[in-house]
Amino acid sequence: MNDSGHSMRRQAQGPATQIGQGQSASRHDDPAVDATALNKWFGGFHALKDIDLAVAQGSRIVICGPSGSGKSTLIRCVNGLETFQSGAIRIGGVGLTRDQKQLRKIRREVGMVFQQFNLFPHLTVMSNCTLALRRVLGKSKAEAAGIALHYLERVRIPEQAHKYPGQLSGGQQQRVAIARALCMNPKIMLFDEPTSSLDPEMVKEVLDVMIDLAEGGMTMLCVTHEMGFARQAADQMVFMDQGRIVETAPPDSFFAAPSQERTRLFLDKMLH
Repeated sequence: MNDSGHSMRRQAQGPATQIGQGQSASRHDDPAVDATALNKWFGGFHALKDIDLAVAQGSRIVICGPSGSGKSTLIRCVNGLETFQSGAIRIGGVGLTRDQKQLRKIRREVGMVFQQFNLFPHLTVMSNCTLALRRVLGKSKAEAAGIALHYLERVRIPEQAHKYPGQLSGGQQQRVAIARALCMNPKIMLFDEPTSSLDPEMVKEVLDVMIDLAEGGMTMLCVTHEMGFARQAADQMVFMDQGRIVETAPPDSFFAAPSQERTRLFLDKMLH
């Protein structure tokens, strides 16, 4: 890793560690997510290049950048949906490996919300939310239903519990997807462009739910182009381009005075 890469890791760790202060020692010792010298190829395409990023417990990180910059690939590597060829990822101090038993254990700690909702269309909202609770965690039908209803209330759609996904708007479906992830009581939530498939009028209702999660102290990594959400909910911005982390900074300085020319050009296009 060159000097600029090491400097960038220090930038990512410094503010993130400060954000995590005040929590219990057992949670504070290890970052929620710690990626070190991460490299990922798709055939001959080098998608992630020496990524170093430490995310403290309770931090809210927004990852932005142009299409093809590696944002979604990074998120998918964190959840084990993509394998990486070199480097390391640790979730709460536990190394992410290809061992299926360990991978399943880590995935219980990490919830993920996708662009396309990924709900089971033949199951009701309630069944979508209770399926993993019953099959993975062994909850009874009544206990699982109680947990699901709690999180459906949290995302403000308990009245939709017995409908099917096809009967809901896109914004409602995405809120179901968030509730389903929360049912597993994850320590970390990953969002991969959660509003990109929504009509503009539906975007706000999903972002409002995500802001509530952020204000509640949930550790979050979110890939998004919603810069208004980033300003309000993030405590650290990460800008990626061509498979690298180009800049990390708190939102105020990131938007007001980005240090890198590539960041400035990206923000000019996004904001103007």
